[in-house]
Order: sequence, then structure tokens, then C-alpha cells
Amino acid sequence: MTIALTACSSGPEHPAVSPLAQISVDEGLTEAPNGIDEMAPADVLQQSLAAMRATGSYRVTGTTVSGNTIDIAFKDGVGSVGTVGSETTVQLVSTPGAVYVTGDESLAASVGADVGTTLAGKWLLISPEAAASFAIFSDGSTFATAVLGADDPEGLTAVREVDGQPAVGLLFPETGGTLWVAAAGEPLPLRLEETGASAGAGVITFSDYGTEVAVTPPAEDAVVDITKIPAATPAPTP
Repeated sequence: MTIALTACSSGPEHPAVSPLAQISVDEGLTEAPNGIDEMAPADVLQQSLAAMRATGSYRVTGTTVSGNTIDIAFKDGVGSVGTVGSETTVQLVSTPGAVYVTGDESLAASVGADVGTTLAGKWLLISPEAAASFAIFSDGSTFATAVLGADDPEGLTAVREVDGQPAVGLLFPETGGTLWVAAAGEPLPLRLEETGASAGAGVITFSDYGTEVAVTPPAEDAVVDITKIPAATPAPTP
């Protein structure tokens, strides 16, 4: 049900240039207008995380190299809403103190619930133990710290064009990952590329900073408390 998204996964030595940002910006722009190319990589990361938190909300979308997908909108202090998954997709709504998920029957089976018609069209209010698996999605600050702040960058790229705007890449040599940070205006994270990223896989994009995010818990009559569902009975051994 969960999705592994960290900047500290193992990988080969970082290439000289990240594979998905080969195109330089106009030749006239060789320096970052916001000055981040003159800063130490660790300081760029901290300023980037601070700028991200200051917006109050953002959206993260993409697919990891392993095929896990994510589309989550975060609002600091309120929660998050969206989808995560790999072979099956899980819809999620997280509010302070509660995590609700819904999906097909494979979701219920994975948490050991007696499916039948109990969960048809319902949301699971998952147990504290199960909720720990979704802790990374509980709020924007938690996600940003876990995914972007898990390791220290040790290098910077030149200014390049990323998603139509100038950016500087923070290089994580232990993992081969690159975090692209806006080189103009606020140094907001734009894109995280895993080592081996290609054809859209291994790319996580950050967008919609400061936009309104509606985090609405499911209606009470649409929620099933997982702690009150009978455990699935194993099939008898022949």
C-alpha cells in the first residue's frame, strides 16, 4: 500500500549531468538570479525546504524507478489528499490524528480485513499501526523532510532549464539523485530525479505552491473503523 520515496535509496555514482535535464537555458543566463549557485549545497537545500514550507501548500506527482506512483496535495497544518500505489492505487485522506484510505479488494486483503461487502464503497479509518506506513503523507513538512532532507547534497550543477524555468541541481553522490531547485525567485524545489530516471519514471515533480487544497474527511457513514472489522479467516489447508 505504501510507496518508497526517499533521497537516500541506494544507487550508482552520480553522473556528471542528470539524465532528464540536459538542455541548458539561454546562453545569456549563466548565473542564478536568486544567487543559489553561489551558496553551499547544504545551505541551498535548507533554503529550499524553508521556501517550500512558507508557501503553506503544494502538490507532488510522479512515478519512481520501481513503478510506484504518487499524486498528493499537501496543506500544512490541515493534512493531505490524493493517491499512491504500485500495482493497485490507494486513495488517501490524512487529517491530524486520522488517516482514511480506500481502494479495491486487494487493499482490504492486505490489511487482513474480512472483505465481503463490508468495504464496498467505504473508506477505512486505519489503525495507528497501519497509519505508521502512511506517516510520510501526513503533512507537507513531514514529506519534504523525509524525501528531500534525508541526505546531504555535495554538489551543484550549472544553471539549466527544468520544466520551463531556470534551475540549479543539487547532487546527492551517495544515491545518484538530483533535486532541481528554482534559480529565479524563491528557491522552491521543482523536481527530484532518481538515479536511472528515464521516460518519466524516477521523476517526482513539485508544483501548485500556495494553492488551495481541500482536505475533506469522508462522511461518517462512509467510514469503517479497521479495528472493528473481523480479521480475515485463513483458508483451510487441504
